[in-house]
Amino acid sequence: MRRCPVMLDITTISAESDLIDQELKVQLSDILKKMEDPVTIKAVVDISREKDLQMASFLKTIVSLSEKLQLELYSPEEGDQVSELDTAFLPVTGLYKAGSYGRCAFHGIPGGKEINSFILAIYNLAGPGQKISGGLKKKISKLKTKTNIKICVSLSCHHCPVVVTACQQIAILNPVIEAEMIDAALYGDLVEKYNIERVPMVIFNDKEIHMGNKTIEEIVTLLNK
Repeated sequence: MRRCPVMLDITTISAESDLIDQELKVQLSDILKKMEDPVTIKAVVDISREKDLQMASFLKTIVSLSEKLQLELYSPEEGDQVSELDTAFLPVTGLYKAGSYGRCAFHGIPGGKEINSFILAIYNLAGPGQKISGGLKKKISKLKTKTNIKICVSLSCHHCPVVVTACQQIAILNPVIEAEMIDAALYGDLVEKYNIERVPMVIFNDKEIHMGNKTIEEIVTLLNK
């Protein structure tokens, strides 16, 4: 029997993040006010660790910028309440719409350059989203192979957010695709496993590796092979 969710008390979490100053709040609010549908952000965090606590504050700050955003925080012990998220790499955050997982996740804090991909993931899931051509949408809809995409990034990389956003746009449009951003600097085991020396690194189903900047069209082509 599935237990009732036991969420962390978000009132104990600071709503101010060092990663988001007042000027950035205004910029992000301008984007988030265009959201068509509500989005729920669910995260598994170990608030005994500094990085996870920073993530919780980051998320609470983001949610304060729009009435269409909700936040649910879970401890690692309650991670089974969001079993679709990979809790092997904490903190982990997933985006949900109408009760369903949007197949977009973030491991680590999507600060630095990656704040762009985080906000765009919310915008693309909520709608109206970034415009892409009808032909490209058709190609995305025809993808049939179930694929988990891990995008290993550096928060200072200019190319990484473009690749993360492209992969997550595909995931939002096609239910057989899932796209997870991973801050490679946080997870030494992952760096060693895949010999990550430069980013962005895109990994399909934990085995097929593609290096460097990629457009959404190029990623769709790779997924079609």
